[in-house]
Amino acid sequence: MSASAIVERPVEPPAEQAIHISKDSAFVNAMVEIPVGNGPIGIALTPDGTRGYVTNFGASSVSVIDTVTKTTIATISTGAGPWGVAVSPDGTKAYVSNFGPDTVSVIDTATNTVSATITGFNNPIDVAFAPGGAFAYIVSQGTDSVVRVNVATGAVVGTIPVGSRPYNVSITNDGARAYVTNFGSNTVSVIDTATDTVVATITGGFNLPRGIGISPDDTRLYVANYGGDTVSVIDTATNSTIATIPSQSIPYFLAVDPHGARAYLTANGNSSVEVISLSTNTVVGTVLGFNVPQWVTISPDGQTLYVVNNGGNSVSVLRPPTSISPNQGPLGGGTTVTINGRYLTGATAVYFGSRKARGFTVLDDNTITAVTPAGSGAVRITVTTPGGTGVLGYFYYIPPPTITDLSPPGGPTSGGNAVVISGKYFTTATRVVFGATTILPTPDSDLQITVTAPPAAGPGAVEVQVVTPGGTSNAATYTYA
Repeated sequence: MSASAIVERPVEPPAEQAIHISKDSAFVNAMVEIPVGNGPIGIALTPDGTRGYVTNFGASSVSVIDTVTKTTIATISTGAGPWGVAVSPDGTKAYVSNFGPDTVSVIDTATNTVSATITGFNNPIDVAFAPGGAFAYIVSQGTDSVVRVNVATGAVVGTIPVGSRPYNVSITNDGARAYVTNFGSNTVSVIDTATDTVVATITGGFNLPRGIGISPDDTRLYVANYGGDTVSVIDTATNSTIATIPSQSIPYFLAVDPHGARAYLTANGNSSVEVISLSTNTVVGTVLGFNVPQWVTISPDGQTLYVVNNGGNSVSVLRPPTSISPNQGPLGGGTTVTINGRYLTGATAVYFGSRKARGFTVLDDNTITAVTPAGSGAVRITVTTPGGTGVLGYFYYIPPPTITDLSPPGGPTSGGNAVVISGKYFTTATRVVFGATTILPTPDSDLQITVTAPPAAGPGAVEVQVVTPGGTSNAATYTYA
């Protein structure tokens, strides 16, 4: 079989919904299972992606996997209950948090032996390295704090109080902030790494937050709500929740791909991995066939997923499924779309229906970005490479929304009353702009949205508009009295 662009979609355009890939599909049958120790939880890859370190909570050990041969090549004894793991930016050390003995094991990755044991924690559960590798941040759950360690000396150099029962920590790519999910207080702590102080506590919308991920440009934070079956999307500039993504049962950990197009979320409730489009904040795929999945990570090149199966004592290795993100846009074109597939190197053409993309860039063998031409309806996206032409998915051209009526057309300056917006093409609405206030709506139907009027500074008229992937609606007038 030639290495053409792989087709993993139906021939006819499907309805606009998530793609569910069953265990019996060709895609999942290509999944490789690597046996590891008992009760695995965490995984971290070396910067070059050639090795993976897996914590075996039930076996008090770490399995070292070779990502080329997809085999376990070493088993390293640690303290009891190893949980979190991180590899230093230079790839020379792996830090493992041992929940039982309150220690961190330092693994020399050249010899795959424990070279040091660091104390000074209470139920350490997660670990992350700052960019540059000078410091490591350890979540000390028993003391509701994050402990900073000097990597060169192994000395504890700072303790930062956070919320109740902290769980996971993630550091921005510029190293300026660390974010910590607090499972016990339903909050996220924001740490200034220059001063080792909490500069903000994000509240609202969290329900037993656990896994956390940051976009490559540091503008968005993604938090898995273990108790709420959702993912919260945080704007890091304002430290506010800007979207909530419905998920399958018991979301646990997540990983953001290096291009910032998608996130991968493990769901314990149905032993799946969900594919989230970060441009639309929607679940665009669900991959089944795992066994109580825990940690998930993605290779540095974005071409391989690694999922830890706590119930199966293994790590699943698979390629990300094909996807189009976003898969909707305006009739006039101009939408930048990320196309994920396989064997895309050397692509010579990208078409949306019968029309060529306005331009495209091959980022790697799995990823192309392309700009949509003008169009209408649902169209196939095809990619041509030296190996042939394949259908990679579908793009939906959306007419711009139109407002025909507001009921009531006005209200008190205190706000709080329900306002019904009538019109058309509202199904995909992402925002309602109400004067200077942005509202995240749940459309009643394609013809109606009901929102709560925000308060106003004083009497007067404001414009109301609906925003969808198809564009921004005409402005309707709402009058405060």
